[in-house]
Amino acid sequence: MRTLALVSQKGGAGKTTLALHLAVAAHHAGLQVAIADLDPQSSAWKWSERRKDHPEAVVTSAEQLDHLKGQAAAGGLDLLIIDSAPHADRPALVACKAADLVLIPCRASILDIDAIGQTYDLATIARKPSWVVFNACNTSTEYDLEEAREGLQQRDIPVYPGAIYQRVSFSRGFIPGRTALEIEPAGRAAAEVDELFRWVAAEIGLQMPQASNTVEAA
Repeated sequence: MRTLALVSQKGGAGKTTLALHLAVAAHHAGLQVAIADLDPQSSAWKWSERRKDHPEAVVTSAEQLDHLKGQAAAGGLDLLIIDSAPHADRPALVACKAADLVLIPCRASILDIDAIGQTYDLATIARKPSWVVFNACNTSTEYDLEEAREGLQQRDIPVYPGAIYQRVSFSRGFIPGRTALEIEPAGRAAAEVDELFRWVAAEIGLQMPQASNTVEAA
């Protein structure tokens, strides 16, 4: 079993949105996947309750995370995705320690970039590989994105080579418990998520089933 943590000390970075979409991408690829929801708002769990289908989300805490990982591995899970809590150092550090890879969602704004350091430090303390993923990017300000990417790279903070852009289909599916991959499977949002998922899978050595029905890039 592999474990992926999405961690951001700043609220509004789109952490839960990415966690849900990556979980559905993994499910579409034929993997057994679940979400560990550490966020007090329990947004991932509420989405799962509306969905009433796989992948499932489980509300848990930092103290219960090791036990949950053991149960998940024993149950044959392929991938556990941790949706951590913002503004909480200890749970975020526990999430980083439990992960094979840490993704740090970040908007391409100076306020969000300034807040990255604290989250990246937690992943460094946990001695786990971590990458910033620029999320909810404005499709009309590509220059800002590249400037933000270069700024983080100059600070030796690894940045995912792609990006996730602000698209309506990301929010359309939340009420019925769906995602952009199901609302618009041939759309750009689905393609961006699929590209990120394939990159994550390669980074953590996630073995894909032979018969995969992952959404194809548009």
